[in-house]
Amino acid sequence: MTHDQLFVFRNLLHGLMDQIRNKDKATAEAISEVYQACPDLNDRATLEAERNMLILLGQRERSLLQQIRQALTRIDDGSYGICQECGETIPFKRLEFHPTSSLCVHCQQDLEQAAALNAMSCA
Repeated sequence: MTHDQLFVFRNLLHGLMDQIRNKDKATAEAISEVYQACPDLNDRATLEAERNMLILLGQRERSLLQQIRQALTRIDDGSYGICQECGETIPFKRLEFHPTSSLCVHCQQDLEQAAALNAMSCA
């Protein structure tokens, strides 16, 4: 990957990180809001469901931040754009679409199929 391409991806990843941090602040503020006592059980259940959804969203955002940090580390150490499983080059189009990718499409599919089989065997 060229220096210019890495520069573009580094800027893209930093932009994504900034967006997530801003969302994370808004999510944290929404979670920490003090809800007034709701005498109606349905209203209380709705508020709890919304709060739980915000917590899950926050967890997803923190996970994505970790993936972005890992991608930036791979840029720094020269391994960005190389599949961590098979060592093949990850196609540029895949990285454009999903800049935190650490696996090529084939290895990602293998991982997802193994996870699905594992989930089915546990059920």
